[in-house]
Amino acid sequence: MPIFKLRKLGPIALWLALWILAGCMPAVPATVEAIVTSEPPATYEQLAQQYAPVIYQGAASDADYITAVDLDGDWIGNNNWENQPSGDLSAYVYYSVTETNSHWFLFYSLYHPRDYTEEPCEESDGCHENDMESLQIVVAKDGTSYGRLQAMLTLAHSHIYLYPFADSVSKGALRPDGRGQQVEGHPEVWVENYGHGIYGRPAILVPGKITYRVSDQAEIPEDIHDDNVSYKLLSIYDTLWQHRAEIGPGQMFDSPFDYHGQILPASFDGENWGQDKANPPWAYNQEIGKVLLRGDFFLDPAKALAYFATLHGELSRTYVYNPFLVDLGLETSSQ
Repeated sequence: MPIFKLRKLGPIALWLALWILAGCMPAVPATVEAIVTSEPPATYEQLAQQYAPVIYQGAASDADYITAVDLDGDWIGNNNWENQPSGDLSAYVYYSVTETNSHWFLFYSLYHPRDYTEEPCEESDGCHENDMESLQIVVAKDGTSYGRLQAMLTLAHSHIYLYPFADSVSKGALRPDGRGQQVEGHPEVWVENYGHGIYGRPAILVPGKITYRVSDQAEIPEDIHDDNVSYKLLSIYDTLWQHRAEIGPGQMFDSPFDYHGQILPASFDGENWGQDKANPPWAYNQEIGKVLLRGDFFLDPAKALAYFATLHGELSRTYVYNPFLVDLGLETSSQ
């Protein structure tokens, strides 16, 4: 310790400092620092709230309002197009959290009853009943309660886009589409009107733009220019996942597929302007190449991330919490 600093100490403090420098003070165990600096982890619900995105939704009509799958009060997929005008358009976003030894993976899904076009559907051949686009937030554990925001992946139609928040993330099978944007710790996303693709880079949204922020209230926008609408989170596990066995015409889902020997629905049941065109979170097959399976983006996010991006640091593929794989009777380590 420099002498000029010691001269500023009082007699007792000076004596104590000299005693420490002389080696008389017992060494502090190395574990003490970890105890002091480590914070208790946030709950999964707290993590979901902390990283819930600010959503800039392009809007041309109330068909662009985000809402719940059961907006009409039933769990039937093929009547949502007809029931959209009279349904409850309160804002909900579906979410899930899974955890490995090194990361939390937060998945958010936005539902619209109608995927439509600027032209009349009779002329465009681009409309279909039900629409669910999603994004995933990757958070690295760092000893703090909420970890460190590391990357975001967004789904837009037939593509998944990568947006790093940190230099520790670089291209894998996906090239970064830009740097992730955030406001007050919440990732920002821009969502198209009509088709509802999700992007992590700023976009001009016309003719209208609605700004949604997470809250404990589910609000309905006043119009397509509302810049302050609250949305409420709904657990994917407690809602959509519990209906996954309802497969077939007139039910919630359709188009069964095989995931590691387990049968899951690949689509919402839909009939208007196309048969079964929209996927639930566990059935995306975009950008999977020859490495991933349909569904890995949601069900096995550690495996998917290792393919989509390169992380310069630890990426554990052993799950601490993944109730979806547990329910399917699969190992909780990455397949």
